[in-house]
Amino acid sequence: MSAAPLQSVSPFEFRSDFAAPDLSPAKPDRINVSVTELAALLDDTRQSTLKMVRDREAKSRNMAMERSSDALRVALLQIVELANALEKAPVSETVREDAKARIRKIAAELIDGQGNLFQR
Repeated sequence: MSAAPLQSVSPFEFRSDFAAPDLSPAKPDRINVSVTELAALLDDTRQSTLKMVRDREAKSRNMAMERSSDALRVALLQIVELANALEKAPVSETVREDAKARIRKIAAELIDGQGNLFQR
């Protein structure tokens, strides 16, 4: 509490702060653009849009190439596992050599197929 005693009370004038705001603009909203400026804005918009579309297409192609590369890597690892299992399998040497030749052919076709990733 305050130690000083209250000396006087002054009246307070009550005012309503709920009046509607004045929405009439001081000046009409208007923008003046020359034909040259408008042409430059349109050209900038076209270039920006073209860049965005190219970026999206490039990202899409990169993602597709990464998926294909990952799938190829998995397939080649599985071929290596198959070749290792074939080495340990109790089969005749003729069958083993024939199977290894087929595995090499499949692997070569997969690796050669990587070139298809870059065609489009």
